[in-house]
Amino acid sequence: FDKLAFVKELESSLELTENQKGVTASLYNEADGLNEELNFLSAYFDDAGLNKGIVSDLKIDLTNGNIEGAILKIEGVKQFVTAHQAELVAEGMDAGYAGVLDTYKTSLTAKNTQQNAIMNSRKELTDRNIGHYEELKKMIRKIMRNGKLVFANSIVKDEYTSTKVVQRMR
Repeated sequence: FDKLAFVKELESSLELTENQKGVTASLYNEADGLNEELNFLSAYFDDAGLNKGIVSDLKIDLTNGNIEGAILKIEGVKQFVTAHQAELVAEGMDAGYAGVLDTYKTSLTAKNTQQNAIMNSRKELTDRNIGHYEELKKMIRKIMRNGKLVFANSIVKDEYTSTKVVQRMR
């Protein structure tokens, strides 16, 4: 049972999972904030007579949680805003709006990178521990099989049947 004690002490992914939940919530809150901000930009595009399809595509990515796609599209929108700044400012857009988009892009990129790093850490942890869990599972199967053979004609046999053990645990 040294393996059981060893497995009990293995590093848990709980902390990583909780970290990931926090980063993901922050990432999606910021994406929602940008999405709301883009409603104004879309109105400026309409008022200036510009095609707002590029803004709509970005909003769709944000709504669907496609953060990486949105990050790529932010740069295109920023370049378009910069190219048509005079027309958009005339319709009420702040002259520094390209900088606002750049700030969102930087922040979303950082949070997305952090989220990816946490997911990679969880995968590495799982990959590191899976062998130990598999060894323990083999040992348990062997004990269950042998227990059923030894106690075949006894009520104790149920203690070596995995479905019965699980039922008792619930």
